[in-house]
Amino acid sequence: MGCEQIPSYDPTEDQTLSPEIRALLGVDAIYNQVLAVVEQMSFAKDLPDPAKRLVIRLDAPMRLGDLARVSNVLPSTLTALVDLLEAEGLAERKRDPSDRRAWLLTLTEKGHARRAEMAQKAAEVFHAITGFDAAETAAFADLTDKARRNLHETLSNRSRK
Repeated sequence: MGCEQIPSYDPTEDQTLSPEIRALLGVDAIYNQVLAVVEQMSFAKDLPDPAKRLVIRLDAPMRLGDLARVSNVLPSTLTALVDLLEAEGLAERKRDPSDRRAWLLTLTEKGHARRAEMAQKAAEVFHAITGFDAAETAAFADLTDKARRNLHETLSNRSRK
């Protein structure tokens, strides 16, 4: 799985820019390339992007309220997406054994197979686009996790004011 669009410039020309600007340009380039590649992929075309993100997130059963929160969607939107995943045979709602008022969403066998396929293709796309080895991928994941935590904390603090 290779890159689909050839950048119109050589990033080595950006070395005079600040590290912050180069990092932002890099994230933007990766994001745009991933979007272009994913749009052309034939797998999971039957699912809208928000439903694909739910499938990827469901490595273990998750409460619907928690899933809405981490997916940054309204509960009503989540309900529609869960209905779609159930109709496709990819997921099912189950009562939470620790709290019968709550529902868990869990992947079916078909859903786990779809998730594995999507995760494999995502890894292929990521490595084709970035050229990162395993250690670089882990370091990048750690840095982006840190940035996402900071973003979450910053936005949470703003909403409390």
